[in-house]
Amino acid sequence: MANEKKATVRDIAAKAGVSVATVSYVLNDKKDTKISDVTRKKVLQVANLLNYSIPEKYKNIDARKGAYTIGVMYTLMADTPSRNAEILSLINLLAGRFFRIGFNCQLIPLEFTAEYQKPIDGLDGIIAIDLEESVFKQMSGQYFIPILCLDMMINDFLFYQIHTDMESIASQAKEILGEDYCLVIDKYNNKRYCDYLLADLPRENVFFFSDLEGSDYSMLKGKKVLVYGMQLGMIIRQNAKCKDLVVVSGEDNPHIYFKDLKTIHYDIEKKANLTMNIMMNAIEKKFDVKHEYKVF
Repeated sequence: MANEKKATVRDIAAKAGVSVATVSYVLNDKKDTKISDVTRKKVLQVANLLNYSIPEKYKNIDARKGAYTIGVMYTLMADTPSRNAEILSLINLLAGRFFRIGFNCQLIPLEFTAEYQKPIDGLDGIIAIDLEESVFKQMSGQYFIPILCLDMMINDFLFYQIHTDMESIASQAKEILGEDYCLVIDKYNNKRYCDYLLADLPRENVFFFSDLEGSDYSMLKGKKVLVYGMQLGMIIRQNAKCKDLVVVSGEDNPHIYFKDLKTIHYDIEKKANLTMNIMMNAIEKKFDVKHEYKVF
């Protein structure tokens, strides 16, 4: 923004939780100091976030390109059908939107158990979707570019965060099913986010699909059930004799599956649009946006 006050070394020190001298040493790339790699990375990330110049060698951009390149990092697992479908839908929406504004979109699938290795050159921003916390920590420490966490919760102001508003979904579920209902859901890689999704329900009322797979679903018989994801909803509808069933879906027309299907709709396109807009603002150094958003 044109009237935005320029950040100072003191601002960086306050945000990073270090001394002004430490910031000065890092930004001047002094090697004869006892500054840990963790502290050095934190200072550089804060400086970049506040649009303060950092040493060229720490930048991940090898040459100025005609268009920005956004890396999309994600993990797919064999036993999470609805989660995989949602991730792929998000990627498809994001790729289409970035393409229309002239951005490049580079897909970077990560193995759940694999350690993240060397950073990828040429990225201007990263969208991380539901990454396991240790994988995210290792990855994010190697970049000094905007990173947006999608369907993740990271306790760090450095990273923009967008996720589904589960409180609103739970409120609608209670209106339809009452207080005593069960939730069937895929497991998520990001533990903080998974805990958030399940916060309103007793643990005995939560069933992970990966634990149900191959069972006779008898534990759901006669129960009121909320299912997160259309793919899981179809499986539960066909295999479990529930008393009542409601499916949480981001699809525009979920009733093509069953006309009498009860659904709670969340806006996946709104999530994709918000992700694109915040990433554009972050890259162009516009800080008139919050760092955490809930979408419903």
